[in-house]
Amino acid sequence: MPLAPDRLYLDSPGLNLYLAKAASEYALTIARDECPKLSGLGAANIRSFYGVGFFGLTFLDYIWYQNEGTKPQTMRWLAGKTIPMWIDDPTGEERRKNPKARTRTTVSGKTQILIFRKAANFGERKLVKRRVKGILVEKSVPKHYPGAPGRIAMRQAAAPFTTPGKIGGQIAKGNVGVWWYFPGLKPRGFLQYAINQSAHYFGIIGSMRIGYNFIDPIQERERFQQEQEQEKERSDS
Repeated sequence: MPLAPDRLYLDSPGLNLYLAKAASEYALTIARDECPKLSGLGAANIRSFYGVGFFGLTFLDYIWYQNEGTKPQTMRWLAGKTIPMWIDDPTGEERRKNPKARTRTTVSGKTQILIFRKAANFGERKLVKRRVKGILVEKSVPKHYPGAPGRIAMRQAAAPFTTPGKIGGQIAKGNVGVWWYFPGLKPRGFLQYAINQSAHYFGIIGSMRIGYNFIDPIQERERFQQEQEQEKERSDS
C-alpha cells in the first residue's frame, strides 16, 4: 500500500503568518466537526498546519483514506494472522462470555468489546459434520481464509416478504460471498471542504497541495514553480 499523505494545505504565496494561523484554526474546527467518528481519536488528532504562504491540516494516515475513499478489496494480507476487532455489544452477551475482554464506549455512545479472529492460510480446509437425509456425514470445506467461498451475508426474504421476481432464500444482489472482504469506503472530502470553507471565509486564494512530514511546503512550491518554468521553456522551443 502506498504511503498516505499526512497533511493537506492551501499554497498561497504572500499569505502572512497571522492570517495563515487564523485560517488553519478555522479549518480545524470544521474538519473535526465533519470527520467520521467512532472512538473520536482520528478527529482529535487532526491538527492545524500553517506558515508564511500556506495553511492547512495534518492528520493520521487512516484519516486520508476516510477522506479520499478506498476501493473494495479482498484483504489477502490477513492470511494466517490473528486480527483484533471491535464489535458492538449492546446486550452484553459478548462481555458475559469473556468478562476480562477490553471494552470501550464510542463517541456515539455504543458499547463495544475487543475480540480476536484468526484468518486461515490460503487453501486450508476443515472437516464439518452435516446431517444429510437424517444421516450425520463428514464433509471437507474451505476454512475462512481471505477470498474463501461460502460467506453469504444476505439472502432474499422468505414468503410472503420475498421481493417480486425473486426466490425466497436466494443469494441477494450485492452479497460478496467470500471471507475477509472489505467493501471499500466512499470518498467524503471533508478535509478539502474544511480548507475551502476557511479560504472563502478569509478571502484567501491559492492551490490545494497534499504533503508529507518530510517535505517542506516552501521547497515544494519552489520545485513546482521550477517544473512549470521548465515546461513553459519546452513548449516555447
